[in-house]
Amino acid sequence: LLVVGDEILSGATADVNIQAAAAALRAGAVALRRVTVVGDDLAEIEAELRLLAATHDLVITSGGVGPTCDDVTLKAVAAAFGTQLAPSDAMRGAIRERLSGEGSPSDARPLADEVVDKMSLLPAGARLRDLPPAPGARGEASGAVQWPLLQVGHVFVLPGVPAFFAAKVNGLVAHLVSGGAPVLKRSASLSTPEVELAPLINRLAATHP
Repeated sequence: LLVVGDEILSGATADVNIQAAAAALRAGAVALRRVTVVGDDLAEIEAELRLLAATHDLVITSGGVGPTCDDVTLKAVAAAFGTQLAPSDAMRGAIRERLSGEGSPSDARPLADEVVDKMSLLPAGARLRDLPPAPGARGEASGAVQWPLLQVGHVFVLPGVPAFFAAKVNGLVAHLVSGGAPVLKRSASLSTPEVELAPLINRLAATHP
């Protein structure tokens, strides 16, 4: 998982997407092996993406896909895959439909052309995946404002807004990711201090690696 955003590193915004991704992936019996957090720096995002894509079967990104100048994740994804950004008519249509067309609030203002132009630039060869809502999903995930999921190779590019990220990562796990055997967990609550239990825990860990 690659989390992008200066606001995360500065402490201005508390990240909740890591926990959402971990919970969704665990429920789908998919192991989350690494989490990296970087700022809104094109070169740093590209470098981390290259590393993660080369060493993992599935990479998820969070953040940096909005309309402002500091949103450079898509440009970094294109660079990491050795390609360029290109206009996507499908994405342009989705933006117009969901943000300024039918189904949008009656008082919504028309989007500036520069906003639509930037948000409809996708890495060449990217796929837009329309997924049904994950089971039990509500709100944005229920289909009221359902956005396509962006896939470039084995990298899935998700928004950083927590509600949207959670909806997308749950949809991704429910419909596109095949994990291993279900993870079973049993817990017990004890009042004994950990330092007293440590020898027993260590012996159990050694005999059940």
